[in-house]
Amino acid sequence: MMRKKIITSSFFLCMFVATSFAQETDSLLNKAKDKVKEKLQISGTMGITYEGYGLSRSPSGWTGYQPRRPWNQVRFNFTPTFKFSKNFSLPFNFNFAAIPTNFAGPYAGIKKPSFGQFITNPMNSFGLNPKYKWAELQLGTQYLKYSELSTGDIGVFGVGVDLRPKTFLFKFFTGVSQQGINYVVGPPTVTGAYKRRNWMAQIGTEKEGKYLFALNFAKGKDVPTSAAPPPLTIRPQEGIVISLVSDLYLEKGFYFKAEGAQSTFTKDLATPLSPNLKSLKPFIEAHTSTITDFAAQAAIGKKGKNLDLGVMVKYLGAGFQTIGYPFLQSDRLDYLLNTRINTWKNKMNIVASLGQRVNNVNNTALKAKQFIGNLNWFTQFSESFSLNINYNNFGFQTASGLNPFGIKNVSNDLGINPTFTFTGKKIIHLISISYNYSKYDERDVMTGLTTSNNTHTGLLTYVPTYLEKEISPDFSILYFYNNVPGAKITLATFSAALSMQAAKKKMRLRGQLQYTLGKLNSFSSNNNLIASCNIDFKLTKKLTWVTFLTTNYFKYGNEITPNGANYVETGCRTGFQYRFDTKKQK
Repeated sequence: MMRKKIITSSFFLCMFVATSFAQETDSLLNKAKDKVKEKLQISGTMGITYEGYGLSRSPSGWTGYQPRRPWNQVRFNFTPTFKFSKNFSLPFNFNFAAIPTNFAGPYAGIKKPSFGQFITNPMNSFGLNPKYKWAELQLGTQYLKYSELSTGDIGVFGVGVDLRPKTFLFKFFTGVSQQGINYVVGPPTVTGAYKRRNWMAQIGTEKEGKYLFALNFAKGKDVPTSAAPPPLTIRPQEGIVISLVSDLYLEKGFYFKAEGAQSTFTKDLATPLSPNLKSLKPFIEAHTSTITDFAAQAAIGKKGKNLDLGVMVKYLGAGFQTIGYPFLQSDRLDYLLNTRINTWKNKMNIVASLGQRVNNVNNTALKAKQFIGNLNWFTQFSESFSLNINYNNFGFQTASGLNPFGIKNVSNDLGINPTFTFTGKKIIHLISISYNYSKYDERDVMTGLTTSNNTHTGLLTYVPTYLEKEISPDFSILYFYNNVPGAKITLATFSAALSMQAAKKKMRLRGQLQYTLGKLNSFSSNNNLIASCNIDFKLTKKLTWVTFLTTNYFKYGNEITPNGANYVETGCRTGFQYRFDTKKQK
């Protein structure tokens, strides 16, 4: 109760301060424009938002549906960019919450996080990137991509630089991508994690749009003592990748890209050191669980105004692994042909790729081939009619044997979307019809049985646009059918929404009602009703009060016990957003 009072009081205090600050800021900036002749430009936003969540379940004591959000939360964002001159800019990226609620929150024992835990919590983001001419300082949370085979898929909190004098290129960054999290038996159970430190660097030469030649270095290492008790199913790891990347862009749209990489990865730092395996000192020492392997990729092609054509080949060794891309699938060989065609006076656009993936390249018995095909075909037949067709195929299959049987995973997705537009004197009618068919076949390697997951989705949308009125309605009907062995799921959703302006166009309102009738097998139907409302009120030219309210009622059929169980979720999100848009004139 005390926490609620503190949060509520803080929120309304911040609302008052935000309003006062906006007025004071506008006043001061206007004076500055008249008195000071400088080049300072400020863009971006800042704001504060309160989020409230409620849940009631019936019958009393039923726990079949758990809360999905914290009961109360206050979030802050501060993302302005200060441009002092043509050569000097200072962007901020601060997004954080007052109460830790993610997996590294209260359940992991961080009810009162330290300052270090707070700023490195994955739920929060603190980034600062001052840049002067060719020199950039990187502080806080950064998502940096150096190349396709080194690093680029993780956020790291730390410090680094990006230096680009003339055609010279030098980058370096070090920090923490993951905090140590203790294992908790629960409930709820927390798997836990080890603290992971990261280092990355790039040195080379680059001329934008012409060429790139660089050497990349990326390393990550877990701290074995960072979690107590330690995770039961995760081992402390260490890995390093060194890659050489080369991009060349020629005249008339021709290009060539290539990268080769070597990884040395230790799967368990608790295993003993091994003098029999090659180490990469001083960067990493080999353990008995250390594996070294290679990867490479190359692409060549031509880009034009109406036609793109290219070929790409990628090889990843069975032991190739990089901490910079933790979910990268190794031991594969990919061939891919990519193309883009723009024709019929820009009314037809086709983007397609065709290729093959070979899995388990280093294992003759389990070697498998899979077909890869993608197509997106858009055609504007007239002002009133357009058609978009998309198709995706991803096949994976190994030679079949007896216990275990060969693996088979084949996915096919087909989508068709015609759109009709009819224009009248006072209204424009837009009708969109979308159909999607998805088929996924999977073979059980122990029994040899193949199961199919078939999904049909149909969506009808109608949007009338009134040319002489300030209202914007839209309506939609969705049908969903999914058939898997043992379960047939059918959903029918009806939705209607209305948007309008009020208070001399200072207020934007949008309300929506959505009803869903669902059915599982032969059980009685589920009923779901969702009502939501958006209110955006412009207090000044730069300050907006944003509010979102929602209620979600769900009643189960007789597929669960107790029969007729239901719940009501309520949500409230309200806050202020201030838009920086100021320029001191010369």
